[in-house]
Amino acid sequence: MPRREGGYKMRGELRKIQKLAAPLRLNLSKCADDPDVDPVHDTRTGTRRLQATLEELLRATPEGDSGQAIRAAATALMRQLKKIRRAAAPVRDLDVHRKLLDKLVKHALGEKTKKEKRQDAPEPAESAISDKPDLLERPEAGLRTTGLEQQADDLDAWLKHRRNQDARHLQAQANSLLAKFDKRLSDLASALQAMPSRRAAKPPGVVALDSFARLASEMQLLDAGNLHDFRKGAKKARYVAELAAQGDKHADAVAKTLKKLQDEIGDWHDWLVLAEEAHAALGDGATELAALVETERERHFVAAMKTAAKLRGRLMGEWLATSRKPAASARPRPAAPKKATAR
Repeated sequence: MPRREGGYKMRGELRKIQKLAAPLRLNLSKCADDPDVDPVHDTRTGTRRLQATLEELLRATPEGDSGQAIRAAATALMRQLKKIRRAAAPVRDLDVHRKLLDKLVKHALGEKTKKEKRQDAPEPAESAISDKPDLLERPEAGLRTTGLEQQADDLDAWLKHRRNQDARHLQAQANSLLAKFDKRLSDLASALQAMPSRRAAKPPGVVALDSFARLASEMQLLDAGNLHDFRKGAKKARYVAELAAQGDKHADAVAKTLKKLQDEIGDWHDWLVLAEEAHAALGDGATELAALVETERERHFVAAMKTAAKLRGRLMGEWLATSRKPAASARPRPAAPKKATAR
């Protein structure tokens, strides 16, 4: 007896979900042993990739009794993904912020050193004597800790302490989160295998553009209050595009555009949160560090808004072109020439 086509579609959907679930399981189990930088990052990213896939599954699953089991199982799995992400997210954010702080201070001190070298450079006639400061006359030149360095050290210690607390919390929960994840995944697999049929799916690039168009319609005006949520929506659309088979140039181009948009806004948001953390940790006393962080925050906000406007227009234009492209059978045929009538 031949198997129904719908069964093949459901098994294909299940394979895609299981393919995304496998690395997520592995990284979450690593977090149970040692919540290091890489497994924490990959756990968080893995939840978002699987979440995007499940949301598209829900949109394509019929309402009513026929799709109820899949919808219920997918929703339960998404709730579990949210719990995993909430446990991993603060640890990952603090890793990013510590790295940003390190780069900022190194850059600032490098620029300051260059300026001091130019100011302290000897006159041409004296250059043959010595290019280095006399440490006996200026001991602070060799043993100098700037106010900026001290402020950065204090903030980094605060961030590290918080990171350790959040990492221990993640580590303590990881095995329990994994067990519940496996149960929800098994329930969804059973529901998908029992589903007799499902409508044909659109190509991933088109689905990603549809997702972005819904996002753009919901957030027509962007500002500092909703820019981060806009980024999260763009990230989901990007993950959908990245599910395409290798060689799908359209989906690849859409994914790269969405990633550029997501990264630009993400940079701004990281500086925004780091500025808040600096104030929480150091109060109003760390003026030198606060000024540098706030300058970066404003610079990245301007860049993010410009990039969002530019790429939003590009993606919406492509979505309109894709969604309104007439099917070959629906295109109007040229009218037949009229026959001449005798007078």
